[in-house]
Amino acid sequence: MDRGAGRFAPSPTGPLHLGSLLTATASWLDARARGDAWYVRIDDLDTPRNRPGATDSILASLDCHGLHWDGPVRYQSARIAVYERALADLAARGCVFFCSCSRRTVGSQRIYAGNCRARRAPTPDCSIRMRVDEVAVDFDDLVCGHRYEVLAETVGDFVLRRRDGIIAYPLATAVDDGAGEITRVIRGRDLLASTAAQLLVIDRLGLTRPAYGHVPIVVNTAGQKLSKQTHAAPLDPSRPLANLRLVLEALGSPAAAAPAGTSTELLAAATGTWSIDHLPATDPVAPS
Repeated sequence: MDRGAGRFAPSPTGPLHLGSLLTATASWLDARARGDAWYVRIDDLDTPRNRPGATDSILASLDCHGLHWDGPVRYQSARIAVYERALADLAARGCVFFCSCSRRTVGSQRIYAGNCRARRAPTPDCSIRMRVDEVAVDFDDLVCGHRYEVLAETVGDFVLRRRDGIIAYPLATAVDDGAGEITRVIRGRDLLASTAAQLLVIDRLGLTRPAYGHVPIVVNTAGQKLSKQTHAAPLDPSRPLANLRLVLEALGSPAAAAPAGTSTELLAAATGTWSIDHLPATDPVAPS
Protein backbone atom coordinates (compact mmCIF):
# COMPACT_ATOMS: atom_id res chain seq x y z
CA MET A 1 0.00 0.00 0.00
CA ASP A 2 1.35 3.45 -0.91
CA ARG A 3 2.29 5.76 1.93
CA GLY A 4 -0.21 8.51 2.61
CA ALA A 5 0.42 12.04 3.81
CA GLY A 6 -1.04 14.72 6.03
CA ARG A 7 -0.26 18.42 6.12
CA PHE A 8 -0.34 21.54 8.26
CA ALA A 9 -1.00 24.74 6.32
CA PRO A 10 -0.72 27.92 8.39
CA SER A 11 -0.96 31.43 6.97
CA PRO A 12 1.98 33.70 7.87
CA THR A 13 -0.15 36.33 9.57
CA GLY A 14 1.53 36.03 12.96
CA PRO A 15 3.13 33.59 15.40
CA LEU A 16 1.58 30.28 16.38
CA HIS A 17 -0.67 30.26 19.44
CA LEU A 18 -2.12 27.42 21.48
CA GLY A 19 -4.98 26.83 19.04
CA SER A 20 -2.72 26.50 16.03
CA LEU A 21 -0.41 24.21 18.00
CA LEU A 22 -3.41 21.97 18.74
CA THR A 23 -4.34 21.56 15.07
CA ALA A 24 -0.70 21.07 14.06
CA THR A 25 -0.25 18.42 16.75
CA ALA A 26 -3.45 16.60 15.81
CA SER A 27 -2.42 16.52 12.15
CA TRP A 28 1.12 15.40 13.02
CA LEU A 29 -0.06 12.64 15.36
CA ASP A 30 -2.61 11.35 12.87
CA ALA A 31 0.06 11.10 10.16
CA ARG A 32 2.76 9.58 12.36
CA ALA A 33 0.38 7.03 13.92
CA ARG A 34 -0.45 5.83 10.41
CA GLY A 35 3.15 5.83 9.22
CA ASP A 36 2.34 8.64 6.81
CA ALA A 37 4.44 11.60 5.73
CA TRP A 38 3.65 15.01 7.20
CA TYR A 39 4.21 18.20 5.23
CA VAL A 40 4.14 21.88 6.06
CA ARG A 41 2.64 24.26 3.52
CA ILE A 42 2.67 28.01 4.02
CA ASP A 43 -0.58 29.47 2.70
CA ASP A 44 0.88 32.87 1.84
CA LEU A 45 -1.29 34.05 -1.07
CA ASP A 46 -3.15 36.73 0.91
CA THR A 47 -0.21 39.11 0.77
CA PRO A 48 -1.93 42.09 2.48
CA ARG A 49 -2.33 39.96 5.62
CA ASN A 50 1.15 38.40 5.64
CA ARG A 51 3.51 39.65 8.33
CA PRO A 52 7.30 39.92 8.01
CA GLY A 53 9.06 37.19 9.94
CA ALA A 54 5.88 35.18 10.56
CA THR A 55 6.94 32.19 8.46
CA ASP A 56 10.28 31.88 10.26
CA SER A 57 8.49 32.20 13.60
CA ILE A 58 5.97 29.47 12.68
CA LEU A 59 8.64 27.04 11.52
CA ALA A 60 10.78 27.68 14.59
CA SER A 61 7.75 27.05 16.82
CA LEU A 62 6.95 23.73 15.14
CA ASP A 63 10.58 22.68 15.37
CA CYS A 64 11.01 23.52 19.05
CA HIS A 65 7.84 21.54 19.88
CA GLY A 66 9.19 18.46 18.09
CA LEU A 67 6.72 18.68 15.20
CA HIS A 68 9.28 17.95 12.50
CA TRP A 69 8.10 17.78 8.91
CA ASP A 70 9.09 15.77 5.87
CA GLY A 71 10.71 17.28 2.79
CA PRO A 72 10.97 20.97 2.00
CA VAL A 73 8.41 23.49 3.19
CA ARG A 74 5.89 24.23 0.43
CA TYR A 75 4.71 27.78 -0.40
CA GLN A 76 1.47 28.55 -2.20
CA SER A 77 3.03 31.73 -3.58
CA ALA A 78 5.30 29.50 -5.69
CA ARG A 79 2.29 27.79 -7.31
CA ILE A 80 0.28 30.69 -8.71
CA ALA A 81 0.71 29.42 -12.28
CA VAL A 82 -0.78 26.07 -11.20
CA TYR A 83 -3.84 27.79 -9.74
CA GLU A 84 -4.26 29.95 -12.85
CA ARG A 85 -4.26 26.82 -15.01
CA ALA A 86 -6.91 25.26 -12.78
CA LEU A 87 -8.97 28.44 -13.09
CA ALA A 88 -8.65 28.33 -16.87
CA ASP A 89 -9.74 24.68 -16.81
CA LEU A 90 -12.85 25.56 -14.79
CA ALA A 91 -13.61 28.43 -17.17
CA ALA A 92 -13.32 26.09 -20.15
CA ARG A 93 -15.83 23.79 -18.47
CA GLY A 94 -18.29 26.66 -18.01
CA CYS A 95 -18.01 26.48 -14.22
CA VAL A 96 -17.19 30.14 -13.51
CA PHE A 97 -18.40 33.66 -14.19
CA PHE A 98 -17.02 37.16 -13.71
CA CYS A 99 -18.38 39.32 -10.92
CA SER A 100 -18.18 43.10 -10.57
CA CYS A 101 -20.18 43.31 -7.35
CA SER A 102 -18.63 45.56 -4.72
CA ARG A 103 -17.78 44.25 -1.27
CA ARG A 104 -20.54 46.49 0.10
CA THR A 105 -23.12 44.89 -2.23
CA VAL A 106 -22.06 41.33 -1.48
CA GLY A 107 -21.64 42.00 2.22
CA SER A 108 -25.33 42.75 2.51
CA GLN A 109 -26.23 39.29 1.19
CA ARG A 110 -26.15 36.27 3.53
CA ILE A 111 -25.90 34.08 0.43
CA TYR A 112 -24.52 35.46 -2.82
CA ALA A 113 -27.58 36.24 -4.92
CA GLY A 114 -26.04 35.54 -8.32
CA ASN A 115 -26.16 39.17 -9.49
CA CYS A 116 -23.46 38.64 -12.15
CA ARG A 117 -24.10 35.05 -13.19
CA ALA A 118 -24.71 36.04 -16.81
CA ARG A 119 -21.26 37.64 -17.18
CA ARG A 120 -19.03 35.48 -19.35
CA ALA A 121 -16.28 38.03 -20.07
CA PRO A 122 -13.96 39.78 -17.62
CA THR A 123 -14.28 43.46 -16.84
CA PRO A 124 -11.78 45.69 -15.03
CA ASP A 125 -11.65 45.10 -11.30
CA CYS A 126 -13.76 41.91 -11.32
CA SER A 127 -13.59 38.71 -9.32
CA ILE A 128 -14.15 35.20 -10.65
CA ARG A 129 -16.80 33.06 -8.98
CA MET A 130 -17.65 29.36 -9.08
CA ARG A 131 -21.15 28.51 -10.28
CA VAL A 132 -22.53 26.17 -7.64
CA ASP A 133 -25.86 25.53 -9.38
CA GLU A 134 -27.96 23.06 -7.38
CA VAL A 135 -25.25 20.45 -6.85
CA ALA A 136 -25.23 18.69 -3.48
CA VAL A 137 -21.86 17.86 -1.92
CA ASP A 138 -21.60 15.10 0.66
CA PHE A 139 -18.67 13.52 2.44
CA ASP A 140 -17.88 11.54 5.56
CA ASP A 141 -15.83 13.56 8.01
CA LEU A 142 -13.52 11.43 10.15
CA VAL A 143 -14.55 13.36 13.26
CA CYS A 144 -17.92 14.99 12.56
CA GLY A 145 -19.57 12.19 10.58
CA HIS A 146 -21.60 12.42 7.39
CA ARG A 147 -22.09 15.88 5.90
CA TYR A 148 -24.48 16.93 3.15
CA GLU A 149 -24.59 20.45 1.77
CA VAL A 150 -26.31 22.23 -1.10
CA LEU A 151 -24.00 25.19 -1.61
CA ALA A 152 -26.70 27.24 -3.32
CA GLU A 153 -28.49 27.23 0.03
CA THR A 154 -25.47 27.93 2.25
CA VAL A 155 -22.98 30.22 0.50
CA GLY A 156 -24.00 30.59 -3.12
CA ASP A 157 -21.47 31.14 -5.90
CA PHE A 158 -18.13 31.60 -4.14
CA VAL A 159 -15.00 33.52 -5.13
CA LEU A 160 -12.07 31.69 -6.78
CA ARG A 161 -10.02 34.77 -7.64
CA ARG A 162 -10.50 38.04 -5.84
CA ARG A 163 -10.98 41.45 -7.43
CA ASP A 164 -7.39 42.34 -6.50
CA GLY A 165 -6.16 39.33 -8.51
CA ILE A 166 -5.29 37.14 -5.51
CA ILE A 167 -6.23 33.47 -5.82
CA ALA A 168 -8.83 32.72 -3.16
CA TYR A 169 -8.54 30.08 -0.44
CA PRO A 170 -11.14 27.60 -1.83
CA LEU A 171 -9.34 27.26 -5.16
CA ALA A 172 -5.73 27.13 -3.93
CA THR A 173 -6.50 24.73 -1.08
CA ALA A 174 -8.56 22.44 -3.31
CA VAL A 175 -5.84 22.27 -5.96
CA ASP A 176 -3.10 21.53 -3.41
CA ASP A 177 -5.06 19.05 -1.31
CA GLY A 178 -6.61 17.35 -4.35
CA ALA A 179 -3.36 16.71 -6.22
CA GLY A 180 -3.24 13.15 -4.86
CA GLU A 181 -0.28 13.39 -2.49
CA ILE A 182 -2.27 14.53 0.55
CA THR A 183 -4.54 11.71 1.70
CA ARG A 184 -5.81 13.05 5.06
CA VAL A 185 -6.53 16.63 6.04
CA ILE A 186 -6.79 17.02 9.81
CA ARG A 187 -7.63 20.61 10.69
CA GLY A 188 -9.76 22.78 12.96
CA ARG A 189 -13.51 22.50 13.16
CA ASP A 190 -13.83 26.15 12.15
CA LEU A 191 -12.92 25.09 8.60
CA LEU A 192 -15.64 22.45 8.35
CA ALA A 193 -17.99 24.96 6.74
CA SER A 194 -15.53 25.59 3.89
CA THR A 195 -15.01 21.92 3.03
CA ALA A 196 -17.97 21.44 0.70
CA ALA A 197 -16.85 24.34 -1.50
CA GLN A 198 -13.34 22.89 -1.72
CA LEU A 199 -14.73 19.48 -2.60
CA LEU A 200 -16.84 20.99 -5.37
CA VAL A 201 -13.66 22.48 -6.87
CA ILE A 202 -11.84 19.16 -6.47
CA ASP A 203 -14.67 17.25 -8.13
CA ARG A 204 -15.07 19.66 -11.04
CA LEU A 205 -11.33 19.58 -11.74
CA GLY A 206 -11.30 15.78 -11.60
CA LEU A 207 -8.83 15.77 -8.70
CA THR A 208 -8.61 13.27 -5.82
CA ARG A 209 -10.56 13.84 -2.63
CA PRO A 210 -8.53 13.47 0.56
CA ALA A 211 -10.21 12.29 3.76
CA TYR A 212 -11.13 15.14 6.09
CA GLY A 213 -11.22 15.25 9.86
CA HIS A 214 -12.16 18.44 11.70
CA VAL A 215 -10.93 18.53 15.28
CA PRO A 216 -12.08 20.78 18.12
CA ILE A 217 -10.60 24.28 18.26
CA VAL A 218 -9.28 26.12 21.30
CA VAL A 219 -11.51 29.02 22.36
CA ASN A 220 -11.14 31.79 24.92
CA THR A 221 -13.40 32.29 27.92
CA ALA A 222 -15.84 34.21 25.69
CA GLY A 223 -16.15 31.20 23.39
CA GLN A 224 -14.20 32.85 20.56
CA LYS A 225 -11.64 30.94 18.53
CA LEU A 226 -8.08 31.81 19.49
CA SER A 227 -6.69 34.02 16.74
CA LYS A 228 -4.81 37.21 16.10
CA GLN A 229 -8.16 39.02 15.99
CA THR A 230 -9.03 37.80 19.50
CA HIS A 231 -5.54 38.68 20.79
CA ALA A 232 -4.34 35.11 21.31
CA ALA A 233 -1.01 34.99 23.09
CA PRO A 234 1.93 33.64 21.06
CA LEU A 235 3.38 30.32 22.18
CA ASP A 236 6.18 30.57 24.72
CA PRO A 237 9.08 28.71 23.06
CA SER A 238 10.77 28.18 26.42
CA ARG A 239 8.06 25.74 27.58
CA PRO A 240 7.38 23.32 24.70
CA LEU A 241 6.72 20.34 26.97
CA ALA A 242 4.09 22.24 28.97
CA ASN A 243 2.50 23.56 25.77
CA LEU A 244 2.26 20.05 24.32
CA ARG A 245 0.70 18.68 27.50
CA LEU A 246 -1.98 21.37 27.27
CA VAL A 247 -2.88 20.52 23.68
CA LEU A 248 -2.74 16.76 24.27
CA GLU A 249 -5.13 17.17 27.18
CA ALA A 250 -7.40 19.29 24.95
CA LEU A 251 -7.29 16.52 22.33
CA GLY A 252 -8.32 13.93 24.93
CA SER A 253 -5.01 12.10 24.59
CA PRO A 254 -4.18 9.63 27.39
CA ALA A 255 -0.54 10.63 26.87
CA ALA A 256 -1.13 14.12 28.28
CA ALA A 257 0.04 12.92 31.69
CA ALA A 258 2.70 10.50 30.43
CA PRO A 259 6.13 10.80 32.06
CA ALA A 260 8.42 12.48 29.56
CA GLY A 261 11.48 14.66 29.80
CA THR A 262 11.38 15.99 26.25
CA SER A 263 8.87 16.93 23.60
CA THR A 264 10.08 14.04 21.46
CA GLU A 265 9.36 11.53 24.23
CA LEU A 266 5.92 12.99 24.89
CA LEU A 267 5.01 12.96 21.21
CA ALA A 268 6.17 9.35 20.93
CA ALA A 269 3.83 8.39 23.77
CA ALA A 270 0.98 10.35 22.17
CA THR A 271 1.59 8.74 18.78
CA GLY A 272 1.23 5.29 20.30
CA THR A 273 -2.16 6.12 21.79
CA TRP A 274 -3.55 8.44 19.09
CA SER A 275 -7.18 7.88 18.20
CA ILE A 276 -9.79 10.20 16.74
CA ASP A 277 -12.23 8.51 19.12
CA HIS A 278 -10.48 10.28 22.03
CA LEU A 279 -11.36 13.75 20.74
CA PRO A 280 -13.76 15.70 22.96
CA ALA A 281 -17.17 16.72 21.66
CA THR A 282 -16.78 20.33 22.78
CA ASP A 283 -14.13 22.96 22.11
CA PRO A 284 -11.53 23.25 24.88
CA VAL A 285 -11.09 26.60 26.63
CA ALA A 286 -7.61 28.08 26.80
CA PRO A 287 -6.21 28.63 30.30
CA SER A 288 -6.47 32.27 31.31
